[in-house]
Amino acid sequence: MLKKSLVILCLSIVYANCAVYSYEELEKKPNSLAKDYYLYRLLEANKIEKKDAEGLKEHIYRYAGKIKTAIEAIIPPLGYNKEYELCYKFNTQNILDANLSCQLVRLNSLTFIQDLNSSTRDEIKKNIPKENVKLIKLLDAFDSKDPLNYVVLNYDSSNFYKIYDFYKNKKDFFLEAEFVNELAKEKEFTNFVRELVIKKKSPLIRKSLVNVDANLTHQDNAFYLGVNAILEDNDEKAFEFFKVAKETFQSKALVDNATFWLYQISKDDKYLEELSQSSSLNIYSLYARELKQKPIHKIEILDPKKEKNDFNMKDPFAWQALSQKINKTPKKELAKLAKEFYTKENIAIYAYIQERAEGFEKNYFIMPYFELLKDYSTQRKAMILALARQESRFIPTAISTSYALGIMQFIPFLANHIGNKELQIPNFDQDMLFDPKIAYTFANHHLDYLESKLNSPIFVAYAYNGGIGFTTRMLKREDLFKQGKYEPFLSMELVPYAESRNYAKKVLANYVVYLHLLNDNTPISKFFENLTQNTDSQNKNLALK
Repeated sequence: MLKKSLVILCLSIVYANCAVYSYEELEKKPNSLAKDYYLYRLLEANKIEKKDAEGLKEHIYRYAGKIKTAIEAIIPPLGYNKEYELCYKFNTQNILDANLSCQLVRLNSLTFIQDLNSSTRDEIKKNIPKENVKLIKLLDAFDSKDPLNYVVLNYDSSNFYKIYDFYKNKKDFFLEAEFVNELAKEKEFTNFVRELVIKKKSPLIRKSLVNVDANLTHQDNAFYLGVNAILEDNDEKAFEFFKVAKETFQSKALVDNATFWLYQISKDDKYLEELSQSSSLNIYSLYARELKQKPIHKIEILDPKKEKNDFNMKDPFAWQALSQKINKTPKKELAKLAKEFYTKENIAIYAYIQERAEGFEKNYFIMPYFELLKDYSTQRKAMILALARQESRFIPTAISTSYALGIMQFIPFLANHIGNKELQIPNFDQDMLFDPKIAYTFANHHLDYLESKLNSPIFVAYAYNGGIGFTTRMLKREDLFKQGKYEPFLSMELVPYAESRNYAKKVLANYVVYLHLLNDNTPISKFFENLTQNTDSQNKNLALK
């Protein structure tokens, strides 16, 4: 009780420093995510009038997501490009009265094409230039009883994806090798493959994807075709796809991911040795080093003597301005800029800039505000540091595109729920999360909740990023994180939410390193073993709680 009272007292004191901006003040601020966030807060509180909302776009840095939705609730969008407003006066009954330009605008909609009668479609086709083969074929497809079947039978790869996406009830059919290789040449192929494989949709189509020529693939689509081939019990073809993925990926971490699968399939020691020598610190290179009995990667030790510079670490606008400056600074000049922040208070910014100056070749695992974690267990310290490194690189006033806040990147909804409902902090304001003490306190509180339901740091990372509901549903599935060939690594590639899928891998690598730095040398293999061994008990745990 005393501990909770002290927390509430500290938070209440911090609240006095929370900034509240008026619309007039924000108008004068440079466009940034911080400005978007505070404008959104005004919109949420109904403090921006319609007349001001109409001119708001020029003040917005990123017109998407929450702020776009909020503005469109005040000023509903037209639903079409104003430049072509006159074209939308033509419907399926009078489209033949329109000029070709307007006809082409209206034909962008498959619903419009579908609703045309066949004679009207035939008349329109007469006006379309012969070189526009794709559109003519599309109209031909809708003249048939089954447009999707038509494009498949006629090997029309250019229109396949558009028609496939158009229908909510997806058909499943085996695709001939010749046609599936034509599909592989289209730009939509990567998303198509990823969607089918991750969601395990359309088993017949997925079976036909094994026949794709690996030479037509690259990067992500090669990787997920490899995963698909494993699911189809065709390791030989999976190896081909992963080899192409390895050769074409640009990111070292992704190259290591593909290399790991080459090792898993072939058990060829050369791939394990290559992984163990990788300069990229990730779960696969850490695991390879463990198997090869090598120490973990070199970690950069930072020990600045100067306390601080004149940069305001508490001002979200200051960080946004500096972040934009960093992005615009030539790489060769970044090291000079970084030196300005080599202080105890600014060490997070120093590491952030140095990573970019050095092309992420060195490993910075800093521990800002570590004194705030002194009362926590080693495992909890490591988990908070692992999450913070991934969430914000320890920038106290970081704001994400979804307006997650501070070092621990709490979304406002969750921050307000914890602050008002769970910790019951008087006069709580979500901007309190810009204070490291508050952020770490909230993280510790939230981890108490997550760890009461989940028994693996990887599952906790999935839940921290994607939510406990998402993680609970995933763990109750019968096809993920169960004992089996290539587990738990195969399940880790099939986590349904892409951001959480990649996020948890990075958090686990961070967690192992921070444990090591805190003198707990738990091998990464222990966490992999627990992912499948504990799944049944994990599900019972979820059911009980």
